[in-house]
Amino acid sequence: MREMRRYDHRMPDADAEAFLGKAEVLRLGMTDEDGPYVVPVNFGYADGVIYVHGPAEGRRLAAIASDPRVCFEADECEIVRAERPCGFTARFQSVIGYGTARVLTTPAEKRTGLDIIMRQYDSTGDGIPDATLRRTTVIAIDIESMVGKWHTPPRDEEGS
Repeated sequence: MREMRRYDHRMPDADAEAFLGKAEVLRLGMTDEDGPYVVPVNFGYADGVIYVHGPAEGRRLAAIASDPRVCFEADECEIVRAERPCGFTARFQSVIGYGTARVLTTPAEKRTGLDIIMRQYDSTGDGIPDATLRRTTVIAIDIESMVGKWHTPPRDEEGS
């Protein structure tokens, strides 16, 4: 894995994990016979595992079946505008990582994954109908590595 260029922007691991636990959108990267494929997804994070859900067929599942290695990214960003083009900067937090995806098969596993996804958005998976559970695919991504990065420029850096 490549080293981070700006270690002064590296987020402590505990902060990266906390950020991932509150982010709202995750970009999931996979590879299939047509090449790289990235899709934004709703997700849930708990205890080193990311959970995503979706339909029972499609490109995402085919890609994972052929190669379960994935990458992921979550961020929040604010562009800080300036008077001159090279004075622009950004305030941001991001987490990038790698893992292995697996499709959950038992109703209990799927319920747990869906509950974790709903808790990411301050709700709960209580009451999901069995019919919905049967037609929904839940994927667990076991995180192998991740790193967080952030940048909050001082006020005097803005627009100078």
